[in-house]
Amino acid sequence: MQHFLTFKEISNEQLAPDLIGGKASSLTCLYQQNFLVPEGFVVTTEFFGSFSKENKPVEFSDQDIKTINQYIDECSPHGLVAVRSSAAVEDSNNQSYAGQFDSFLNVEKDNVPDAVKKCWHSMHNIRAQQYARGKNTNLKMAVIVQKMIVPEVSGVAFSTHPVNGDKDSMVIEAVLGSNELLVQGAVTPDLYIVGKNFTILDKKIVPQNENYQQKLSDDQIVEVARLVADVKDLFNVEVDVEWAIENGKLFILQSRPITTVQ
Repeated sequence: MQHFLTFKEISNEQLAPDLIGGKASSLTCLYQQNFLVPEGFVVTTEFFGSFSKENKPVEFSDQDIKTINQYIDECSPHGLVAVRSSAAVEDSNNQSYAGQFDSFLNVEKDNVPDAVKKCWHSMHNIRAQQYARGKNTNLKMAVIVQKMIVPEVSGVAFSTHPVNGDKDSMVIEAVLGSNELLVQGAVTPDLYIVGKNFTILDKKIVPQNENYQQKLSDDQIVEVARLVADVKDLFNVEVDVEWAIENGKLFILQSRPITTVQ
């Protein structure tokens, strides 16, 4: 049984959301197609399976801890990691489960096992249970551990307009630093509209931290738009992409289908 898999070693057969979850499946596809995705690994649903069936608390053996520490050293040798949910139903074509499960950022190596347990247990929280109500849902959960990106600017981008459904325009939202507050709806981002020919159609600049400059340069806006278009082409579906720029490099943190667009 496969309990721990790096993005690099996951095979086509192991891409199944039932094993590594929807979020990890998407990130692995991108990683293996040479998109810039932070290094990471997955604690698979098979690891958690016996604990779930027997309703026992999740425990890691000494060998499990050794493997986790080894993988952390490989993906983030000088820094912290992010611990994120990857449920079998998450980021699918029909259901996003966005924001329903817990994630943990800036986690030190010694605290990763505990963060993984908390992340997995969050599939039983009230938010997730209420969201799942009435759906044909398989709540198997895997957990992703990734190198922590500390961005100068980050945000969310949509390959088609998420409000009016206009497929001839892409929408990019950007904030300074991490996009966690943006995802939570706690901060108002810059908003850029880009045409399918990568022409910037509109910009709405929102002051943040007393910074009145636009968060992305025009060249960076086009760079993000091209990235989103490439992701859409890879998956052949309209996508919602979380991105971050650290030291001038544009990373993909997450990609999921836009479930509201037909």
